[in-house]
Amino acid sequence: MDADRAAAPAIVAGGPEEDMARRRWSAPRRALVTGASSGLGRAIALELAARGCEVWLAARRVGELESAAAAIRARGGRAVARELDVRDAERVVACVRDWDRECGGFDLVLANAGIGTGRRRGVHDPAAEQELWRVNLVGAAATLCGALEPMLARGHGTLAAVTSLAGRRGMPGSGAYAASKAALTAYLESLRCEVEPRGLHVVELRPGYVHTALTAQNDFAMPFAWPVERAAAVCVDALCARRRVRAFPWQLVLATSVLRVLPTGLYTRLARGLPGSKRSADALPAPEAGA
Repeated sequence: MDADRAAAPAIVAGGPEEDMARRRWSAPRRALVTGASSGLGRAIALELAARGCEVWLAARRVGELESAAAAIRARGGRAVARELDVRDAERVVACVRDWDRECGGFDLVLANAGIGTGRRRGVHDPAAEQELWRVNLVGAAATLCGALEPMLARGHGTLAAVTSLAGRRGMPGSGAYAASKAALTAYLESLRCEVEPRGLHVVELRPGYVHTALTAQNDFAMPFAWPVERAAAVCVDALCARRRVRAFPWQLVLATSVLRVLPTGLYTRLARGLPGSKRSADALPAPEAGA
């Protein structure tokens, strides 16, 4: 039997398993969600609160953050808003530890904060790529590290992060983004091996395309994209059930699984036909004369 399925029942979005999971698995009492001012993070925070969880929302944009917290309170939920820039790793660790003491202990910490492709004007930009890695990888790891020590002391808790199906193979046009998510997947897997024997759980949420204000700016097709509310509900189901990995939608999970096993030469030839490959090639400077 697959180890992930042994840990929790399968959850099929929109099916009877989804309702069963909600009945069987209770929400955490207190949760911290980073990147909670908009998009998937905001939707997950609202869904957690709707299931009775006290949610601590953290993000850089204070106005949007307070708006999300107000939306939770208007629905009868409990929310605390805290400003946080995950690019400052040392402050992130300190804040998470301080907030954990202040609230009485988080049962769930979700590193959701993330940014886009790490490019400017279609070409590789070292500064933009470093910024992306600071947020998507270093910031996420700092968030989890801040919660690790107090959770280990209590002997229970869930550490979680949002990765991406884009991290399953190098994608033309989004190399830095795919690399950051692939690295975060490996980090979570390593962390899981270390802390599960000590009573903690590590959950990886691995979505495909989700309709948000950010993805609305994409100039390419997003096959099988989900509404953010649907994605948030499935993510919270997985967090409550403490599934090790929850990837969706199944169509892109299947497609990326096939891509992962293709020989490098074949994958490279196929990837040249993807929209990101063409945009990247068009943006590259022409070779100098005699080069």
